[in-house]
Amino acid sequence: MKAHEEVPGINVSFSIKFPFIMWFKDYNKEAFIRDLIAGVTVAAVYVPQSMAYAMLAGMPPIHGLYVAFIATIVAALFGSSRFLNTGPVAMTCLLSASVLYGLNFEPQTETWIKYMALLAFMVGLIRLTVGLFKLGFIVDLISNSVVIGFTSAGALVIALSQFGHLFGYQIERSTHIFDVVVDLVSKLEMTNPYTLGIGVLAYAIIWVSKRISPYIPGALLAVIVTSVLVYHFKLYNFGVAIVGEVPQGLPDPEPPPFDFATMSKMWGGAFVVAFFGLIEAVAIAKTLAIRAGDKWDPNQELIGQGLANIAVSFFKGFPAGGSFSRSSLNFALNSKTPLASIISGALVGFTLFALAPAFYYLPKASLAAIVLSAVIGLIRPQDILKLYKINKVDGVVAGLTFASVFFMDLWVAITLGVILSLGSFVYKTMYPRIVILTRDPTTRTFVNAEKKGLPECPQIMFIRPNMSIYFGNAQYVYDYIYSKVEDALFHGRPLKFVLVDMEAVNYVDATGAETIVRLVQDLQKLGVKVAFANIGCDVYPILENAGFDKVVDHELVFDAKGQAIGKLFEKLDHDYCANSCKYVVFEECKTVKPKEKLKALTAV
Repeated sequence: MKAHEEVPGINVSFSIKFPFIMWFKDYNKEAFIRDLIAGVTVAAVYVPQSMAYAMLAGMPPIHGLYVAFIATIVAALFGSSRFLNTGPVAMTCLLSASVLYGLNFEPQTETWIKYMALLAFMVGLIRLTVGLFKLGFIVDLISNSVVIGFTSAGALVIALSQFGHLFGYQIERSTHIFDVVVDLVSKLEMTNPYTLGIGVLAYAIIWVSKRISPYIPGALLAVIVTSVLVYHFKLYNFGVAIVGEVPQGLPDPEPPPFDFATMSKMWGGAFVVAFFGLIEAVAIAKTLAIRAGDKWDPNQELIGQGLANIAVSFFKGFPAGGSFSRSSLNFALNSKTPLASIISGALVGFTLFALAPAFYYLPKASLAAIVLSAVIGLIRPQDILKLYKINKVDGVVAGLTFASVFFMDLWVAITLGVILSLGSFVYKTMYPRIVILTRDPTTRTFVNAEKKGLPECPQIMFIRPNMSIYFGNAQYVYDYIYSKVEDALFHGRPLKFVLVDMEAVNYVDATGAETIVRLVQDLQKLGVKVAFANIGCDVYPILENAGFDKVVDHELVFDAKGQAIGKLFEKLDHDYCANSCKYVVFEECKTVKPKEKLKALTAV
């Protein structure tokens, strides 16, 4: 069974499905054991990881458990993937912090917490809307080059942001790489050796655990070991920062502050956070579904993501997304249903309600080590160089996206990358490749006359636009063809027909259709008739609506190139062919040229 995706398209109707109803169809004890093992294993990784990522979002660590508890369960109930684990994610947390940094809010303050919840609500609303209206295909507007450039830069920002916790001193709170590096280096003499030692030990435990087995909860082991050390040796008296008092249970539900003036400033960032998160979630779910041979519904996945973010916004949460590492762990452990994620979320909830006081002596340096271990492998500038070798434009877009993070807020940098990526594509479509065709004497196929250096028929100019014609390039197509004809006539070429091969023109808009009609009329004024071949069935009605059939004789519209050449040849000046033309371009030429001249002519 292959992974299934809905055909992209805009559908304004929507309905909310309840996929969890089908979980237990043909469910059995073996499936439950698989889900239980996956759920418990992921939870062991999830608890310390979610607290670490909360710090990345500028939130108190305990808020990571709020998000992990609620978002994971809600997204699992309404999503479609049995593997996707939704909750705190490094890149989403960093992007979210970037949005609030731009509003000059102070991290971990009550104001920051409230507006982070508002951002989660806005992100959830966007994702829910995209899912309900089946618009999931729009995530494809963010190209892979932007994702590669941003991921490397974002991972670098995340890593740098954690060095303050590792070294034991406060660094500038910013997502501008240059500013953070300067501040970090200028304060190196303030390094606390006890804090650094705890952080290095935590990182080493995680690193060794991964080398032994990916199923060993290295992060949890690191948290336990370093917390015990801090407690036993009272390292908090030596400047080692700890989590401290953490409240048990969930906060009382309350709506985020719907401050419309501030919301108007946050929408740009909210869209960036929402859509980057969509890319992560869709890519993860799609990849794992294909590997497992599952059916999945991208729009239903987005509904789950949207509802999860809206839910956490009422419990002082922050934007959540799909986690590749936790989802991959679910996949590796072969979870049978999303119940595995429900179990993970429930265990996080148990930790939140019953074990929260145990985090009192948890060193923040250990949480920083958890974040570093998760993102250090994502810093891959070599991927940008590889992309440049494949396609220079994509490589430049990825490089500029990466470089812009040194000086811009993250959400602005990724927006710039998207604009550059789309802009480069639109620029290419504005100047489509237009080919002058002729027949190859060896293969007898139609080829690029200018590239091959082959002669054309003097009386027929055979042209093929290699792209759809729309408002952005219609005038360019008009100017190119008109100038070619005008130049040919100026140099005395006895041109009678322009044959336009529409085989590569899959779409024309109103501007494109009207421009083609205008081109036909203007070429006719020069004494040249225009013929067409291979007009698509989707294109012709649009041309017809623009008056195409009123300016083009139906006898000059052909189904194929060969047919067009044969019919147009009948209308040529055969005396010119026989006595003046130096070439044998078409097979039909041989029918009108005197036999004694055929041998003397340059056969092409």
